[in-house]
Amino acid sequence: MTNGPVRGLVFDIDGCVVRGTRPIAGAPEALAELRARGYGIRFFTNDSAKTQAETAQRLTTAGISAAPEEVLTAASVAADYVSERSPRARVLVVGAPPLRAALEARGLSVVDAPPADVVVVGRDVDFTYAKLDAACRAIWGGATFLATNLDRRMPVSDGFVPGTGSLVKAVAWATDHRPLVLGKPSRWAGRAAVASLGVPPRAVVVVGDTLLQDVRMGKLAGTSTVLVLTGSSTRAEVEAATPHARPDAVLPDVSALGAWLEQAAMPAGR
Repeated sequence: MTNGPVRGLVFDIDGCVVRGTRPIAGAPEALAELRARGYGIRFFTNDSAKTQAETAQRLTTAGISAAPEEVLTAASVAADYVSERSPRARVLVVGAPPLRAALEARGLSVVDAPPADVVVVGRDVDFTYAKLDAACRAIWGGATFLATNLDRRMPVSDGFVPGTGSLVKAVAWATDHRPLVLGKPSRWAGRAAVASLGVPPRAVVVVGDTLLQDVRMGKLAGTSTVLVLTGSSTRAEVEAATPHARPDAVLPDVSALGAWLEQAAMPAGR
């Protein structure tokens, strides 16, 4: 059951509504119907290697209507966190250009080598030993260690690729420091998602394909949660989870969400 009348829905992207560049069957129609019924829609991705506009375009190309302002990324959450707490910080980035751009857009000074006050590690397909060395030297020198996420793997059209967590763990192992994670499932990510909808947490449902990322984020944020079985987590993993870690519903895919909301007697708030 949900916590009350639902007014907003936060969707994971990869493994939930798309796989690679292709939509998951039924997702475009389901999202269009939910919009027509008055629900506020947001998309949240831990992928810090794409801008909000690029992610919105990928969704739109897959047949799922999305505007840049409806997309939240781990990069935007990390940039907000640093700018609010350390606006004059020198930030060393291990990540793709969109992560760097998000930090620079908030007036932060981004550096390529230590010394630095903050190290932010995100998705980086061009990760090298030199980048690992720079990040470690900065952290050994006292820099705060932040990560966009700890995802082990990321769904793509033909299976999975290693996630950002593999890079973060390399830095963590070498430095013997644990990062503060700002993307899913952190409370900062959940707060940002709920705040973007402008409604209370109890009026929001987080929908995703992973127990440890999407469902946990929703629970930390105080929302209802739905797990779809089109990505990483399985029904067996749900059954093996402790009761407090289980979602409010397990559905085969997002096309079943509308019926679940109706069954729960929780129409979109008007």
